[in-house]
Order: sequence, then structure tokens, then C-alpha cells
Amino acid sequence: MNPVNLGRARRALAALGIAGLLVAGAIVTVAYQYVRRSVQAPGGRETLARLDRPLTVHFDSFGIPHLFGDSEEDVLRAQGYLHASDRLWQMEVFQRIARGRLSEAFGEAALDTDRFIRTLDLWAAAGETLAALRPAERRLLQAYAEGVNERIRTWSGPWPPEFLVLGLEPQPWEPQASVAVAKIMALDLSGWKSELSRFVAWSLLDPERYRYLELPYPEWGPTIVEGATGAASEDAVSIDPPSEPEPDSFVERSLAVAPAGAPGDGGWDPLAFLSGFAFSASNAWAVAGHRTRDGYALLASDMHLPLRAPATWYINALHAAATDLHVAGLSIPGAPGVIVGYNRHVAWGFTNAMADDMDFVVEAINLDDSAYREEGVWRPFDERVDTIRVRGREEPVLHRVRRTIRGPVISDVLPGVGSTLSLLWTVYWPTTEVSGLLAMNRATGAAEFEAGVRLFGSPHQNVIYVTVDGTLGYRLSGTVPRRDGWNGARPIPHTRVAGGWIGRWPADSFPVARNPESGFLASANNLQRPDLFGVVGIDYPVPFRARRIVDRLSKGAAWTLDSMRALQLDTHSLLGERFVKRAIAAAERIGESSAAAALAAWDLRASLESTEATLFHVWLYRLRALIAADEFRNNMEWAFFPPRALLEVLEDGESPWVDDVRTDEVETLAALEEEAMREAIHWADRPWGEVHRERSTHLLGGVGWLDRVLGLNVGPRPGPGGPHTVRPDDPRRWSPLDSTSWKPPYLSEYGPSERFVVEMRPGASRGYLLLPTGQSGNPLSPNYRDMAERWNRGALVAVPLDEDQARALSARTLQFEPRQ
Repeated sequence: MNPVNLGRARRALAALGIAGLLVAGAIVTVAYQYVRRSVQAPGGRETLARLDRPLTVHFDSFGIPHLFGDSEEDVLRAQGYLHASDRLWQMEVFQRIARGRLSEAFGEAALDTDRFIRTLDLWAAAGETLAALRPAERRLLQAYAEGVNERIRTWSGPWPPEFLVLGLEPQPWEPQASVAVAKIMALDLSGWKSELSRFVAWSLLDPERYRYLELPYPEWGPTIVEGATGAASEDAVSIDPPSEPEPDSFVERSLAVAPAGAPGDGGWDPLAFLSGFAFSASNAWAVAGHRTRDGYALLASDMHLPLRAPATWYINALHAAATDLHVAGLSIPGAPGVIVGYNRHVAWGFTNAMADDMDFVVEAINLDDSAYREEGVWRPFDERVDTIRVRGREEPVLHRVRRTIRGPVISDVLPGVGSTLSLLWTVYWPTTEVSGLLAMNRATGAAEFEAGVRLFGSPHQNVIYVTVDGTLGYRLSGTVPRRDGWNGARPIPHTRVAGGWIGRWPADSFPVARNPESGFLASANNLQRPDLFGVVGIDYPVPFRARRIVDRLSKGAAWTLDSMRALQLDTHSLLGERFVKRAIAAAERIGESSAAAALAAWDLRASLESTEATLFHVWLYRLRALIAADEFRNNMEWAFFPPRALLEVLEDGESPWVDDVRTDEVETLAALEEEAMREAIHWADRPWGEVHRERSTHLLGGVGWLDRVLGLNVGPRPGPGGPHTVRPDDPRRWSPLDSTSWKPPYLSEYGPSERFVVEMRPGASRGYLLLPTGQSGNPLSPNYRDMAERWNRGALVAVPLDEDQARALSARTLQFEPRQ
């Protein structure tokens, strides 16, 4: 081809390329504009089926709705409509989790999760709980579901992006699905993996090492009542904690309940696909009026859980004139009412009670695996077969579920456990959490509020509250089983439990407190009362957060809304305070005097600019792995070495955990501290905010191109706080024991999921809230991430109860009219 023709050909190809890019760009632009139509923030006038009277909604600039209606049925019907408007995808995921139908949407990746959920049969448990409710409560759930379904029915244009990407349409909503949300929370809070990991560790370790995995609650740790926060009320019934009978020898103990074979691929987590949807830790505290600047009681609450986009919570204010209901706070899409918040009379916060409401039972089975031993005879398993439809498969998967008289055989969907384990779980007892929550929303004083807490059967929570007349109170909620002679820390032989638990602890036996002399109440997932360790549970976090909060509240005076908020952001490390001298000494021994000097000058805050926080935490994470990884070298997936064990080893100094079982020589703690410091030095000049970042992740956010196009994930952003600071770090940093997980940078997907502070002032209470992301669940909405900037600087948003104030904040208004 001659040069002239070659040039013409190149120009033609270039023109075609440009044309192709223009066409592709036009297609992308049209598609993007089409998907943008899925953002349908309601406003103006709309009709709502089965509405009795007109209802007005004022939205502030962040999309927080204030609903003003006549009856509670009308208000909850409208709440369901708004939840579906903003969080339809999130509600779809919740329902698919509860039904075990994720595989229909996500294919093989979700099959193990569906098999796990089908074995648990959460949907059936929700049905039994629904049937146990009173007709009035079922009507309210029905009204909420009607609002959701009305929004689905009247949706115009494209569904939210996730539905389009996966080719799905939303399922209708049922009252049973709202009840199932609480069952999902209960599962997430159950701590089942700790119990199974401890079970495996029990078979691997000698008694001297194993004892570090079942340590008592530390003496220096505050308890919620009968400790630094005040005495229990007189109506609390004393409970004697069970003693754990020990077999004569470790060999006998191992044979009793240890896994029959090797753990295999080990600690597979069937919920890793979901990665947490409920709160697992939290802070909540209240201060009496005589300890505040303005003389009014204050409350603060921040619940810690996996950071998700959209956020777990949805902020709203609900007003029903007929019953004088006026309540604002955090709701969860899929459930009516307010979970944590305040009304004109009471404000309250939740923290996870760390209650052990689930046990695994080691069953004896016959040779052909068709029957189990019960009271000297062989009984056939009860069986059913479920059909699971899986995206990408032509034929459905048939899933067999076996049950004993105690519960489902959970080991069938937990590979690597070895033994045949059935499940005892309080979630199978019908509970009245819907009744309790609605009663708490309506409460006009302490007595009514506590009556509601008593009805809140699942999930278990520590509930701290304040009233407008200045009362401070605490009560444990939930369902706690009664065990006969064991503490629930690990699976138990079937011969020890016969037909199951011996009952449940009555509500009157739960710890309570009211108006302590200290003038404050605080909970940070710490032990409720000294006599309850081993009764409520044993897996309490090391109580550094509780200790720090109690110390600050004890010393502080003239508390304000702003100082309460500031305490939520506190990054002072009591863990660092306890062990920084060991890090300094290790640095000095290896000749790193500048690092030692820097640590000696550290202000003990895990702040974004702190290089000392980086050095200390990298050293600590590496030291933990050096101490414990060798014991689990062939079972790393089941490794179980909680923070309490590490603290005991560091304070003991002569623990057998220090010696590396893979070598002939006997290692010392000092040598391991030095090795950890040599490696940590490489990050000594990196600020904590540079190596420690946080991100709110979307379920589809791992698909790179989709995240880039739609902006599904929110973050990452610099993350303040460290392990066990009041403003917390990701606890999963404490879980892995491999040779690389300790290395920075750290990407945390866990932290405060909301912040809430309130002042209970008669006739003029003031509540302030915020989410890490935003109100909308649609990534193309301006309200999807618009709270993030304010979150990063620690600010909050006013959510008033007064209608005039709500109207003054209104950026748009929606008027619902009854449909004729």
C-alpha cells in the first residue's frame, strides 16, 4: 500500500474509532440516565391505599423523614412505604437471607449460606413468633407490609441499580419478614463461631494452654450494676453461677466431646458472604441532671457493627396523634417503629448483652448415620428436604435437613467440625420483641418503658434509658437459657442435656438498676453483674471501653450534649497505657532508642496523626501472632486466641503459649517482643490515619467496574481509634494468626454504625443523630453518602420531635391522601 493510501486508511480507522467511542459513550450516558430514574424520592401529593386519614411527611436536607399522621396503623403504613422508597434493595437482601434464597440472586457464592440458613430454618421460627403475637400487633405489622408493597406496586421506571444488575424484581413483603429481621440479628449476635472454635482448640491444646481460652472476667473490669455504675435494684433475684465439673483427665475430657477427626479446611463461616447485618458491640451511657451543665438528663448511644452501604439504620420520626405517639430515632428497614431513640418521655440506647443463647450438643450416631442415641435407645432423625434454586444451574439443589429432639443437626453444614452436632437455640422459642419494641416506643415513664423491655425477647440487649423527669435506668432484655451444670462455653455431650435446657431465666432474675448514687449508668458490652459470669455468657470483650467510659463519667461534671458526643469520639488507649512500657523496653533492647523515646512521649491516643499509635499497634499485632500462631499451625482457620488470652500471657510472662512448639529451644516473651519490634520499626514514621482506614462496603462493592461506575462503596477514609478504645477499631484485626494479616495497611469495615445523643428537657427534648453514609440506599441518590463528610468531622444532625421545628427543617414535603 502506498503512503497516500496508508494515510487514508489510518485516518479512516481513526474516524471509526472515534465514532465507536462516541457511540459507546452515548450508550453509557443513556444507560446511566436511565438508571438515575431509579432515584425516586417521594414528594408532592400521593395516594396511599388503606390510609384512613391524610398524613404529612417533612424531609430535611439529608432525607430524614418526619411522619405526622393520626393512627399508628397509618404512620407505620407510611413508614413501610418510605423504607421501601429508600432501601428496597436492602430489604430484599434481608428477606432473601431469612428465607435462605440468596443463591437465586448470587449463584454458587451464596449456596453455602442458604444451606446454613435453611438448616436453621429462620423463616419458620419467624412464623411461630408471628403467630404468638396479639391481633393488634399483627395488624400493625400488616399495615407496615401493606405500605412496603404499595411502594413496590406503584414504582415507576427502573428498579434500583442492584436489581437491574442482577436481573431481579423485588419480592412482596410479609409481616413474617419483619419478624425475621430480629431472627437475623439474633443469629449475628449468637457468638456461635467462638464456641465451635473453642471446641476445636479444646481438642488441640493441653490443659495449661487451654485455660487461657476460658478466663474469668477481670477484677479491674466494671460491671453495669453492683460495680462502678451503681447498685442493682431490690427486685433483682440473685443467681448462683454454675460450676463447671471437670473430668479427671484431659484425655477423658477430649474423648468426651472433641471432634472425631481433623478439622479439615476448618472454620468456614457461612455468614462471611453476608458479613454481618446486626450490631455486635456498642456503647451507651446516661448521666443524671445533677451531673450536667443545664440540669437535664443526657444519654449517648453508638452501636458498633460492620460498616455497610447502605447503612444498617434509617433515621425517622414518627407521630400518631390518636395515641399521642411521638418518637424519633433509628429504625431498621424491614421493621416498623424505632429501635433506638427517644420520645417525649423516655430516651434509650442498646448494647449487645453478650448473652450465650445458643449451645451445640455432641450426638452419638449409629453406623449408617440414620439414628442418634437418646436415653439408651436409637431414634431416627426427623428429616425434610428443601429445594434451593441456584442462579446458573438448570436443576435446583436438594438440601437435606436433619433434626434431633434438641434441634437441627448443624454440623451437616459446617464442614470440618468432625462430630455430629445438634443445635439448641432460644430463637426457636416464640418471643414478643415486636410487643416490647412498640411498648418502648409508646412509653410515658420508667415503669412503662421497663415493662416493654421485659417483653423484648430477642435479640438480647443491655438497655439504658433516661426519662424526662430525670430517672436513669438499666435492664437486661432477651432470653437466657438455664443450663444444668455447665457454662455454655463449648459443645456438650448429649448425655448431659437430655431433652435440652432446663428452662429459661425469668425476667425478674435479670439485672436492673435505677438512679445510682454515682449519677450515671454505662454499658460497653461489659459484664452485667458480678455473679452473672457463666450464667449470661463468658465471651465479654476485655472491658477497656467500659473502664474508660466509667472513669470519664466518674470524674467529669457539667456534662453537655457536646461533651457526650466528644466521649463517643475518644481514642485514648487503655490497652496502650497498660503495655506501652513493654514496647518501649523491647525497642531499647534492640538499640532503637528513637522509637523508644517516641513511644515514651506518646499521648496514648490512636489519633489520625499519631505515628506512635502505628508503631505500638503493629508491634502488638505482630507479637500476638508470634505468641499464638504456632499452636494452630495446622488448623489456622479454627484459630482461637481472644484478646483476653493475650493480655493474660503478657501479664503472666511465663505462659506456655510463649514457647514455640515447632522448635527445640524454649522461647522467652522478651525475645518475641524484640522480634515484633524489629518488624514494627518499618512502619514507625507512618501516621495511624494513613495505615488505618475505614470503608462502608456494599454487597456488590467488590465488583470493581460496578463500584467505579455506581460508587457503591463509601470510603475508604482515615480511621481513628484502636482496639478497645471508646471510638473502636475493627475487632477482626484480633482474629487472624497467619504470618501476614498483622501487616499494615489496615482496612477496617467495622465501627460505629450511628451516633445518637439526647437531652431530656421537659417540653423541649433535643435529639441528634447521624449515619456514616446516608439515608438513601440508592448509590445514585444525593442522600446516599451526604452524611459522610459530617461523620468524618464528628458532627451530628438535629432530629426534633416538635412539628414546628420539623417543618422549619423541611427541604421537601410529601402529602399522603387516602385512596378511595
